[in-house]
Amino acid sequence: MDPNSWQFLQINPVTKSYLSFGLVVLATFEFLAAMHLFGRKGPHAHARLLMRLHRLFGYVFGIYFIWISWICIDMMGRLARAGGYTLDARGYGHAILAMALFGLFLLKVGFARFYKNYRPYIPLLGIMLAIGTLVLWGVAGWMFLILIKGVQTVTPAL
Repeated sequence: MDPNSWQFLQINPVTKSYLSFGLVVLATFEFLAAMHLFGRKGPHAHARLLMRLHRLFGYVFGIYFIWISWICIDMMGRLARAGGYTLDARGYGHAILAMALFGLFLLKVGFARFYKNYRPYIPLLGIMLAIGTLVLWGVAGWMFLILIKGVQTVTPAL
């Protein structure tokens, strides 16, 4: 495979951190929409529309998650080829949490679409996905941005 065929994926770590913040926005909307629908008793204004938006943005979340994950995998490969990058503890924890969140997402969609007897667990899985997404971005994105903003360039004394 020609490494230059995937030029659109060659995003730097700072841009990836900002792009992945979109997952936090989507997860927050999903959480608030679900809490509005299922967290209160009584009739809800625009319940049908909100449920459709929740479903639509859920699929957008899944596609966006796969896209960002693909960018991360490509970036790790490029960094390894360029300078012998190896996976550190933060990166390993980031990868494990991302895979676990994607598994939870697939489980939630599976319960909603195919395994209807498990539907009572869907709200809990949604809460776990929302919180997990915030934690994942906090550990990987926000912490990275804090680390690079705090790095001072030092000019060598002559």
